Parts: sequence; C-alpha cells; structure tokens
Amino acid sequence: MDEKYPMDWQYLDFECSEDTDGVVCWNALAQPAAQHTRALCQEVALLLAWACRFSPTGPGPLEDGADWDLDLQVQLHGPGEHLGRPAQAVWQSAQKTLAIDPAPGPDDRLELSLSLSGTPAFAQAFREHWNTP
Repeated sequence: MDEKYPMDWQYLDFECSEDTDGVVCWNALAQPAAQHTRALCQEVALLLAWACRFSPTGPGPLEDGADWDLDLQVQLHGPGEHLGRPAQAVWQSAQKTLAIDPAPGPDDRLELSLSLSGTPAFAQAFREHWNTP
C-alpha cells in the first residue's frame, strides 16, 4: 500500500485478540484531557482513512463480505462530571474526518472506545503497515 508506520499512537492504546477463524480485533480506549480532543479525533481519522484505502468495502459486517468493521462509542464529560453524556461519532470517509455530535465544548473531555476488527488479510496488512505484531 504505502510506507510503514510504527504503531506509536499518542492517545490510542490497543489490545489485540484473534479468534479461531483468524479474525483479529484491536480494542482501544482513550480519555485524554479536553485540550487533546482534536488530536485524538485526528488519530482515529488517520487509522480509519488507512482502513478505507485498504478496502472500501468496510466498515461492514465481516460475515457479509466486508474486510473490516468497527465499533466506535463516545461520551462527553464536562468539568467535574463523572458520568458522561452520550454523543454520536460519525466517520466521514469522503472527508477523512471524524465528526462528534454534539460537538464537544472547549472544556469537554472525550471518552472514546474503538474496536476495529478485520479478516486475516486485513489483519496482515494492518500489522505490516503499522509495524505491529
């Protein structure tokens, strides 16, 4: 595809699992300080843009023939709030951006959970591209 990148994420910390059919799932949870919300969204957008370049058939159910799928959940936490407010995360593939609705305010902390799963071919390309096991 294109050059390799080390998996040196600033905000996403991935754990990886593989099932008996070779489907691999990477899970990440991030909750940086409010001033890092934009950078976190850019990091997720970088990852999803790569996945779209690998296979435009995703995201979608692997059992329906897609090469990759994702589950992306977000909550907003205002200053001093322990319980988050649900928000919608929308991957805009044409613009290669991640939109959050409602948009976080300047003091809102974003809690983001990302699960990215893929076929064995996707998993191999992911590992080679991001230089990760």
